Amino acid sequence: MRITVLCTDLGVRVPGDKGASMHLQSISRAFAQVGHEVQLIGVAGHGEPPTGFASMHLLPHPGRAEGAQRERNKLAFVEHVRTHLVEVVRDFAPHVLYERLALFGDAGQHFAATIPDVRHVVEVNALLAEEEAQWRGLHHVEQATRVERDVLASADLVVAVSDEVAHKVRSTAPRARCVVVENGAEVERFRALPRRGTARQALALPTDAVIVGFVGALRPWHGVDVAIAAIARTPDLHLAIVGDGPVRSDLEHQAQLLGVTDRVHFLGHRDHDGVVSLLASCDAAVAPYPALDSFSFSPLKLYEYLAAGTPVVASAIGQIPAALGHGEWGTLVAPGDAGALATALTIVTNDPAARTRAAVGRAHALAHHGWDDRARRIVEHAGACHAMG
Repeated sequence: MRITVLCTDLGVRVPGDKGASMHLQSISRAFAQVGHEVQLIGVAGHGEPPTGFASMHLLPHPGRAEGAQRERNKLAFVEHVRTHLVEVVRDFAPHVLYERLALFGDAGQHFAATIPDVRHVVEVNALLAEEEAQWRGLHHVEQATRVERDVLASADLVVAVSDEVAHKVRSTAPRARCVVVENGAEVERFRALPRRGTARQALALPTDAVIVGFVGALRPWHGVDVAIAAIARTPDLHLAIVGDGPVRSDLEHQAQLLGVTDRVHFLGHRDHDGVVSLLASCDAAVAPYPALDSFSFSPLKLYEYLAAGTPVVASAIGQIPAALGHGEWGTLVAPGDAGALATALTIVTNDPAARTRAAVGRAHALAHHGWDDRARRIVEHAGACHAMG
């Protein structure tokens, strides 16, 4: 089967170290690994592009911008893809056009209308018009909302990454055919873990400390401030953070105010090997999400934590309890509660049973949470929707 993977989101680059970029590359690679010819179309990042695809077209990023100009850049980019790559996609003649939902992103809808018998599958990690308006501000709200609704309604299949996202999709486009396929992890990277001492040395972390890890972008909805507040309540614990983002300076200031700068380690962006090293270094890992009204994430970090066999403490919100087997593979705490998080981390880092639960979770993750599994499920759903007409 031939599959065109399309992403016109300017924030999702190939290659790239953001979670969304890694997700795009991982699912594209997985389609190829399970036996399909893959054409990848996206935004060029920095460094060597990935290999193993039948064809690849990575367009240059127009440059950073803010406010209305940022939205105009997105609109212009989508129009450029629609105009200049339609023949490229048509010549490849995909059976499935797999598109990651993007703000103003109707290029896949346009392509699908010109290719006989193609199944247009739209992957949704969040309803972006709503998310952009809430967190960044959006000038062209009506246009973004209309395009998003039309794309979802016209797709042959919508793949939502969580039940919460699926509910929003059905509220926005009631006639959409929608299934849930959770995110995953590159589990092969976690089968052979470095020794703890070696991993800590590679990251310049203290060799004899009790370390709690966090992986992810430093954005307000990830709750890293809650984790820092918890560390301030637990004098024996350190927090190691792999990731960067717009609230890093705020978090550094918080650590300074709380007097824990010597126990909070900001390690910045790291590649996959750095993430593996961090999780091999840790006595526990956190997903400390606050109490968000519209939580709908399927966090990649959770599946990486599980695959590494690191004891997990996470907020009991959205899809997270199900991902942790409702407490079978990790510890759940009230979202946004630094005191509860501190208590749970103290218990988990001193309880051998937590390591046992983590080992069971690791075995389950390695067997069931790889991207190849996700790719097979998506293709199966796409085939079913084609058969149904």
